Amino acid sequence: MLNKLRIALVGCGPISERHLLSWKNTPEVEVVALCDRHEENLKQRSSEFGIKRTFKDFKKLLEEVDCDIVDIATRPYSHQELVFEAAQAGKHILCQKPFAPTLREAQEMIGVCQDKGVRFMICENWRWFIWFRTIRDILNSGEIGAVKYARITLHSWTSIPKGENPPLLLEDPQSYLKDMERLIIYELGIHFIDVFRFLFGDANSVYARTGRMSSQIAGEDLALIILDFGRMYGIIDMNWCSRYRKNKQSEQMLIEGSKGSIILEQQGRIQIVRGDGKINLPEYDWKGETKLHTHFRLHKHFVEGILENRPFQTDARDNIKTLEIALKCYDSAQDDKAITL
Repeated sequence: MLNKLRIALVGCGPISERHLLSWKNTPEVEVVALCDRHEENLKQRSSEFGIKRTFKDFKKLLEEVDCDIVDIATRPYSHQELVFEAAQAGKHILCQKPFAPTLREAQEMIGVCQDKGVRFMICENWRWFIWFRTIRDILNSGEIGAVKYARITLHSWTSIPKGENPPLLLEDPQSYLKDMERLIIYELGIHFIDVFRFLFGDANSVYARTGRMSSQIAGEDLALIILDFGRMYGIIDMNWCSRYRKNKQSEQMLIEGSKGSIILEQQGRIQIVRGDGKINLPEYDWKGETKLHTHFRLHKHFVEGILENRPFQTDARDNIKTLEIALKCYDSAQDDKAITL
C-alpha cells in the first residue's frame, strides 16, 4: 500500500516491546512517535526500534505528530485520560488490557469513542494463542458433543521468595504489581475469563474465592473462579504461589463434552479423547508458540479491522463484558456469593 497507517505508541514499559515488535511485523503500518514520562524508557525504545520522535507529554505529541492510531501500553489507571485525549483528536485506539479499573470509567471511554466516531479495541491477546483457536474449531465441529464442563489451571512460583532470591513480583520491570490490591484476577485471570467467553459465550453468573500466600504483596496470589453458563460450568484455578511448580509455569485445560474430552497440555499439545477411548492428536503448528505470536495476530487483526472496516473481536464494547466478570469476582469473593452478570 502507498500510505501506511501512522501509529503513536504511549507507554514504553515492558509490554511495549511486544507491541513494537508486532507493529514491525505488520507491513501496513509505521510507528512515527513514542511517548513516556520516563526519559530512560523513551531512549531505550527509540534506540531499539529507530523511532526518532519522542515525547514526554501526550498532548504535545497529538499537537505535533500526524498519526492515525494511538497504541496505549500504559497502566490501567492512566487509560481514561489518554483515551479521552486520543478520541478527541480523532485517533483510532488500541488499548492494553485491563482497560479500566472500574466499569464506569470503561463505559465513559466507550462513550467518548462512539461520540467521536473512532474505533476502540482492547489488546487482549490470550484468545489468539494457536491452541485456543484450534480448540474453538474443534468445539464448533461438534466432535466432542455438548460441553458440560471446562477447567483451566495455571500454577507458578511468582509471588513467594525462592531462598535468598526475591519473588518475581518484587523484581523489575513490573515490581509495581506487588502494591496492587487487585492482583492475579485483574492481571492474569482476566485473560482466562476472555478465553472462556471466546470458547463458550457469555456467562450468567460468577462465584470466586481469593487468597494470599505471599507476605510481600498487597493483593491476592491465588484465586478460584466458577462461571455458570447455564448449559455448562467453567472453572479457572490459578495461583502464583506454587512451590511444587518451582520456576515452571503450568497452564492446562480440560473440556468435557457428551461425546468426548479435550485436553490441552501445558506445552500446547491437544488430545481429543472419544467415548470409545480412542485418542486423537490434532495436527497443528503449536511448537514454538509464544506470547509474541499472539500479539502478531492481534495487531494484524486490528489493522485489518481499520483498513477493511471489519468488526474487532475484542472491541471495547465486547471486552467490557470480560472486564465486568473480572471486577465482579472481587465482589463475589468479598460477599462469598455468586454474582449475577
